[in-house]
Amino acid sequence: MNDTANALRVLSDAYVIPPDPTKKSGRYTNSGVLDADGNFVIQSISWSNSTEQVNSAPATPAPEEVEQLKGRYIFGGVLYGHFGHFIVESLARLWAQDAEGVDAEAYIFTAKVSTFPQKSVEKLQKLAALLGLRLPIIVARVPTQVETLYVPAQGFGMNDLIEGSAAFRTFMNTHAGAGIEPTGDEKIYISRSKLPSDRGSLLGEYKLEEYLAAEGYDIFHPQRFPAEEQIARYKAARQIIAVDCSPLHMLGYVGHKDQSAAIILRRSMVIGDYLARQLQSFKGMDAYSIDCLLDDWILQPGSRPSRSSWGEIDFGALHAKLLASGHIQNPTPWPSLTQEERSAELERIEKMHEAKFRSYNEIKVIRNKSII
Repeated sequence: MNDTANALRVLSDAYVIPPDPTKKSGRYTNSGVLDADGNFVIQSISWSNSTEQVNSAPATPAPEEVEQLKGRYIFGGVLYGHFGHFIVESLARLWAQDAEGVDAEAYIFTAKVSTFPQKSVEKLQKLAALLGLRLPIIVARVPTQVETLYVPAQGFGMNDLIEGSAAFRTFMNTHAGAGIEPTGDEKIYISRSKLPSDRGSLLGEYKLEEYLAAEGYDIFHPQRFPAEEQIARYKAARQIIAVDCSPLHMLGYVGHKDQSAAIILRRSMVIGDYLARQLQSFKGMDAYSIDCLLDDWILQPGSRPSRSSWGEIDFGALHAKLLASGHIQNPTPWPSLTQEERSAELERIEKMHEAKFRSYNEIKVIRNKSII
């Protein structure tokens, strides 16, 4: 990430341009900041990784389309409603509050979609305040010319941006969760078993929960608790086990170096390694990515692992790796799902989704044959 003097620009009469509401909404848009002369401000680019930008230069608006905004504001980037994207990408410019010379009255964002509801903005404002936001959030619904605009570069992100900039790490380590006392169990498993049906998990996660409960782990469903309690629980835990999931980003903000985290891959992606790197770089904690996948079950008509796919794991291999990392103590191996249990799980998720699931191993075989 950029830690140079070019990481922050101060502009007069710059334009904050939201996505065009007449265009199809999506992650990639023409939006961001133009300076007073209509030049795209590169610090306003949001990045999926170090080479893939989310927003590209918007057109200069016609004068009659522009609203005027007096005062001093910080450009916040893209406002996302999804928990993970919000705490990773939408908060990636919070570090600017502590930058030398910055004196602003609010953050101004462009929303991913033009219909982003105000009640959602207010909900996200409360969450962000627990992680260090000290200013109100406003959303540019139309092209807006701002009297004074601070435009900080993105300080954190997904994939190879996961270690963040020094300025962002310092900000989060100073402010995130400050004043919230640790409360709760020393061992927690961050579960996905009670999430909405469109979120994937592991086949037989109930079995993993049984095994871990026998090891003294509290089965924690973060979405059922207010953010203050989530933070308190993450601060109190000494050993954390989770499948790869967004709450681990929160742990990276509010955790500490005396913790140990085991991250179980639930899909054939490198996200586990990235999550471990965040925990290591932000907090210096022991963090491990554990890959025991046998297969991914892909919601049809999809062809690749995604947030809605389900991982099939080797429970015996997982037991051995958690035993080696010190997260469990009982040496008796964990049996994997029986054929009947596996079939029942696949039937359950197909009924839940009202759609078929297909083996990723089979998809890859068919794909490779077509290439040959």
